[in-house]
Amino acid sequence: MTSTFNIRQSLLGHQARILGNHEAIRAMTNHGTTVGDQSEQDWVAILRNFLPERYEVGPIIAVDSNGAQSEQIDVALFDRQYSPLWFGHQAATRFVPVEAVYGVFEVKPHIDKEYIEYAAKKVRSVRALHRTSAPIIHAGGKFRALDPEDRPIIGGLLATTTGWSTHEGAIKGLDAYLPAYGDPGFLDLGIALDTISFDHTPNPVEGEETSTAENPPREYRHDGNQLIHFAARLFRMLQLTGTVLAVDMTAYERHISPEG
Repeated sequence: MTSTFNIRQSLLGHQARILGNHEAIRAMTNHGTTVGDQSEQDWVAILRNFLPERYEVGPIIAVDSNGAQSEQIDVALFDRQYSPLWFGHQAATRFVPVEAVYGVFEVKPHIDKEYIEYAAKKVRSVRALHRTSAPIIHAGGKFRALDPEDRPIIGGLLATTTGWSTHEGAIKGLDAYLPAYGDPGFLDLGIALDTISFDHTPNPVEGEETSTAENPPREYRHDGNQLIHFAARLFRMLQLTGTVLAVDMTAYERHISPEG
């Protein structure tokens, strides 16, 4: 006889543990850095727990082949299976080629106008970097270099609660303050664990392998299942992304020589 596993209850229990950890550290100290560090660690843990191992999760600074760098990112999803991570790290923060980045998230105690704007600024700093792309050699031949526009970087905001007292107020505030689609700081999805989640999950265009519908509608969830919804929608976005860009090594190698 086949036994059953309650997926919904498992994810809801995990959400409760994350909230419990956050409340415990906040009860012990009002030091903002300590609470922030704990929240980032909680989010790294929860994303690692439900994403396949192909996705590395942690704080990064993204860099490009022109020598530019992003602001420090609290939680990023990036590739280490196919992408060289040769720039090392500073403390717990890795320097990662921007071509290796799937998504970037800002972690804040709650979602409000100020933190939405701050998260958008962080996301813009990554999307503004130059991404190279190279062909991929395989046993049957060669895949063409992908257009970076077909591999958009996901941006989001992770929090425990919102700055609004009701679900209706949160929806009204998010509608008012989230960057518009097409803005480099556009946030594809976000969550306040105990309140609400939002996402703009694109659907594939029928008959197209790499294209997705433009300006997907924003959806909200605030029925206690927002973590489940957030996890499922993030994974759908990653499925649509596929594999990250192949790094054009020649663009980085030119910096090795003194004349580079």
